Amino acid sequence: MLLVIDLGNSEVKFGIFLKEELKHRFQVSTDLNKSVDEYDAALASIIKNKNIDISKINGVIISSVVPPLSSVFKKLIKTRLNIDPLFIGPGVKTGLKIKIDHPNELGADLVADAVSVKERYGYPAIIIDLGTANKIIALDKNGHFIGATFTPGIKAGVNALISSTAQLPKVSLVKPSKILGKNTPDSINAGAIYGNYAMLKGLIEMIEAELGYECKRVLTGGAAHLFYEDGNLPSNLIFDENLALHGLRLIYEKNVGKRK
Repeated sequence: MLLVIDLGNSEVKFGIFLKEELKHRFQVSTDLNKSVDEYDAALASIIKNKNIDISKINGVIISSVVPPLSSVFKKLIKTRLNIDPLFIGPGVKTGLKIKIDHPNELGADLVADAVSVKERYGYPAIIIDLGTANKIIALDKNGHFIGATFTPGIKAGVNALISSTAQLPKVSLVKPSKILGKNTPDSINAGAIYGNYAMLKGLIEMIEAELGYECKRVLTGGAAHLFYEDGNLPSNLIFDENLALHGLRLIYEKNVGKRK
């Protein structure tokens, strides 16, 4: 089996694949203060609860946008599984042509997203990855990665608003039924969620206008459920919460081969 790990700014996501099938998926919060032993204990508890036989894991691949955690998980995997994990980075085969100014600066998470969409959904495509940051990336008619647009993530935007004002309260992100809020929490949430929706919709339309053709649209990321959960997505928008995990699997297969 193959273990894939996506080290993100807010969450560390794990997937265990048997060939092409995602058998298990789980996550823990990202915490730069946690030690190898603390992460190991947290994972051991999850693995036990899910009744996962880790002795069958014979390959590991990691994407990381949190450099301090890369060494933590490298040591954790070596200690727990006696495997040297493959990290996405320069020299790793992806099958993706990256046509930007500095290809080596492209985040490993976006590489995984792009590979996943290219091989599983096709192109041209626009990928909307909603997390700590909103990342909109584009694959052209040839399947080449041609650029990205970043904006503050929904939670980051709300936190910045609250921390910059004296009287606005902390709120839980919940999609209100109407755009015009009748109270402060609903007003904050309406601005955050409907405002982001309008911004993202506008950016997608502007990107397609710049490219000169329509694209497949794929939505993913930890905050994507705020748009997906009510079933109100446009019919041409694909939702895939495991997009990066499948991308990691595909990249591993290109470099090492399929795991049984």
